[in-house]
This record gives sequence, structure tokens and C-alpha cells, in this order.
Amino acid sequence: MNIRNWTTFHSVFILFIGLAFLLYSPLVMAWMGFDRLVQDSQGYWAMVSFARLFGMGLLAWGLTLVTVKKFLIVGNAGEQSLKKLLATMAVGDWLAAFTGAIQSASVWGIASGWMLSGGFGLLGSISLILLLLSKRRSD
Repeated sequence: MNIRNWTTFHSVFILFIGLAFLLYSPLVMAWMGFDRLVQDSQGYWAMVSFARLFGMGLLAWGLTLVTVKKFLIVGNAGEQSLKKLLATMAVGDWLAAFTGAIQSASVWGIASGWMLSGGFGLLGSISLILLLLSKRRSD
């Protein structure tokens, strides 16, 4: 898989996850088991509203990736610019994984929180592997 294909897959994947959190927050929260963490209606809807905000953030991240990738390709920026985008994606994904792991360990305490964190970690790791492989090929 090359850098262009990976950035396309990554951004579309993030877009779909963001849309799921944004449009289907109560269902996603129930599927992940977060609804068991709150005891009252007010807490439940606060959690759902945060999930919607999280979904909007993911949606914005995915749309930004799509747009930046298109600008880099149309502008003929070259592989070096795509490598910088790839490095940024890896850092962003690992920050999300790190934050998710902290929240899973200290607040949520449920397996789905670790799955969410692990998913971001996997995306960041794949981005790093592609970045390292592309550097090796260019040397």
C-alpha cells in the first residue's frame, strides 16, 4: 500500500467513524457499553452530547485529511509533502490512542474504551510503518 492509498483509506475510515458518533450517538454509546456508566438521564444525555462532539471532531479530522491530500496531489507537491502529512496523521492518531487509554484506565474501565484506543494506535502504527518504508525506499 502506498502513501496516497493509505491517506485515502485513513481519512474515509475516520469520516465514517465520525459520522457514526455524530448521527447515531445513543446507539454507538450503547454498543460500546458506555450507557452502563451513567446512572441518571442528565448524565446519559451529557455523555451522548460529548459523543456527538467527538464525532464532529473525527469528521473534521477526516475532511481535513481529504482536503489536504487533494491539495498536495493537485498542487504536485510531491512525496515529501505526503510524508509530512503521514507523520502528522501518526502523531494525531497516537495522541487519540494515548488519551483514550488514559480515559479507559482511569474513568471508563470497559473493554470498548480500550478497543477505541487500540484502533487509533493501530492507525498511527500503520502510518509510521508506511513512513519508515517510504524513507527506506527513497534512501
